[in-house]
Amino acid sequence: MTHLDYYLSNKMSHLSIRAAFVHLVQDARDAISELPIWERGFHIFWLLGPFIMLIERSPADFWLSFLALTFVVRSVVKGDGHWLKPFWVRAGFAFWVWCMVASAMSHDPTYAIGETLVWFRFPLFAMATAFWLARDKRLLYAMLVSTGIGLVIMCGILTAEIAIIGSQNGRLSWPYLDLVPGNYVAKVGLPVFTLMVATAVSLKGRLSWIAALIALITLLISVMTGERINFLIRACAGMLAGLVWKPNFTKYVTLVIIEILAVVLVVTVDADMAKRYTDEFIAGAFHFETSGWLHAINGGWIIAKNNLLFGIGTGHFRNLSPILLEGVPYTLIQPHPHNYYIQILCETGVIGFILGVTFLWSIIWTNFRDSFKNRDNVFVATAWVISFGLFWPIATSADFFGQWNNIFLWSAVALALSGRNLIPQSK
Repeated sequence: MTHLDYYLSNKMSHLSIRAAFVHLVQDARDAISELPIWERGFHIFWLLGPFIMLIERSPADFWLSFLALTFVVRSVVKGDGHWLKPFWVRAGFAFWVWCMVASAMSHDPTYAIGETLVWFRFPLFAMATAFWLARDKRLLYAMLVSTGIGLVIMCGILTAEIAIIGSQNGRLSWPYLDLVPGNYVAKVGLPVFTLMVATAVSLKGRLSWIAALIALITLLISVMTGERINFLIRACAGMLAGLVWKPNFTKYVTLVIIEILAVVLVVTVDADMAKRYTDEFIAGAFHFETSGWLHAINGGWIIAKNNLLFGIGTGHFRNLSPILLEGVPYTLIQPHPHNYYIQILCETGVIGFILGVTFLWSIIWTNFRDSFKNRDNVFVATAWVISFGLFWPIATSADFFGQWNNIFLWSAVALALSGRNLIPQSK
């Protein structure tokens, strides 16, 4: 058992947080020193991921893709195929193969097959993390700490943007100069956010209060980014995580009330922000005649109905929607239909939809099943909330086969799936 195992179970409540951090760093150094020499650099590179993702999409994509491909090469060289046995892995490969078939039947097979081939680097990264990079729980804990530090740095950057130039029409864009920082906060930071909330409402002592404070600050920053769905992912996932691991209900209710009041205060101060989270949100979610989001989904559904067997091919929505939706009422031409499940149905057909849903929900089920195998560990007990929140079916979502969104999303899913490495071997 590592030092952090004891600390999170409140058996070392006398230990200062600084001392616990020092022990965790030492555990990580010991774990790396025990690895084969040629593997040490890969694990260190993996631990730097949350900071690389703060730079820009190309370095982040290189980080993820390099580790995924290295995992494949390592598996071939070592003859290691044990990671192919879990159902969610086989479901992912089955979905990928069908995407290739559907793409081959599209009007531009070369483009669609290329999109399918490169997309699979994201599930491969999750497999690499769960079955290689995070197999040692000391390194998994180190990655959670690294992610937490990256989240705090991102919140500091966004706080500086608010102080220096303020929000632009209710949105923030630093450090990417693009309207996606809420994606990092919500998705990359989701594993540590759910961990902090569960810790805040369950444990006693200084750790609990610090976790609650950091969780509250990051939630407020998430509101300030103006990315409504990303905020809802964090808020709902946090409330759910707080319930599923030994909650003190008085502390839970207190934390929820404080967070609600803090969010109300933020949107009250900023008129543009208040409009985004009230009038615009309600209109976008419920007023079909005027909602751009509902029109985008409707466009995807119309295309899907006309291409039920094979779909239009992976990544082809952005190319074909201007043609297929021209003059169709209550539709909106977009690069994607803003819903994962509609996009899968639209681009891969009904068989791809069945396989895709099976793949995504097998990940959720794997995390949920594992949560009962080590109820003493807060991360294992709450990890299913991460995949459940990210793959919630009725949310507006980014491009399922795209780049930037998937880098953020699969980095979080990879950590959730790695919770299996914290389950005792006897179970």
